[in-house]
Amino acid sequence: MVTKVLLTLLVLLIAYVYLKRRALLSQRSRQQSTGDHAVVNRTGRGQKRDPIKVIAVLFLLLSFVLTLSFFIYRWVDDHRLLKVTLISSPSSEPLYYQVYKADMQERSFTTTHGQIIRLGAQDRLQIETLKD
Repeated sequence: MVTKVLLTLLVLLIAYVYLKRRALLSQRSRQQSTGDHAVVNRTGRGQKRDPIKVIAVLFLLLSFVLTLSFFIYRWVDDHRLLKVTLISSPSSEPLYYQVYKADMQERSFTTTHGQIIRLGAQDRLQIETLKD
């Protein structure tokens, strides 16, 4: 997932550099063809901004913020501590474990102490979120 995001950002960066270079070359060729050797205002003051550039930059910023917030949410959610109660039919009393949400699998889980528990066909689980 991270590689997809990084690859997308790399493609966008390459496209931005290519378009910026192409615009700079066309501006230079226009100056040479008219014979105008005036100094180009590089500060951007007094020039009208292109609305497409502003929209593109805002879109990139928005996508970056949304991607970052998604990764932060997933990390926080995966590190949520759960109380797992294992009720097995052969034993009469339940067993209690603390597990991070990211360590829960379909038929097994890893406790916070590193113990791997595999579930049988007759086992039941009760999962509760521990209060932080």
